[in-house]
Amino acid sequence: MSDTIYEAPSNKAADRDDKLFAGLGYVLMLLGNIIGVSSIIAVIIGYARRDQAPNWLHSHYEFQIRTFWAALVLSTVMIFTFILMPIGFLGYAAIWLWVLIRNVVGFIRLLDGRGVGNASTMWV
Repeated sequence: MSDTIYEAPSNKAADRDDKLFAGLGYVLMLLGNIIGVSSIIAVIIGYARRDQAPNWLHSHYEFQIRTFWAALVLSTVMIFTFILMPIGFLGYAAIWLWVLIRNVVGFIRLLDGRGVGNASTMWV
């Protein structure tokens, strides 16, 4: 895949801390599928850490932030769909599955030491 970001580590201790925070963000986002408040904490961590992180970790923070905001917007739309039409429940299930898949794939890429690639896309 040509979009994968590889970067030589500059400061191993700082990179390890950023990798830990990015991993914590993924865990909190996964818990956010059950407990929504933890996703907000993950996004706060992402906003706080993304500017000082190396490029490959910056892409993980961007990926988490975009996942959160897209899921929030889609869930808001589904609220109106659910009220207007009972089939909106399927939309909630699709959003839940989408967030789950994105976070698992992102977490695996983080553990492999790879960047997300194109963090601005809504696909995996």
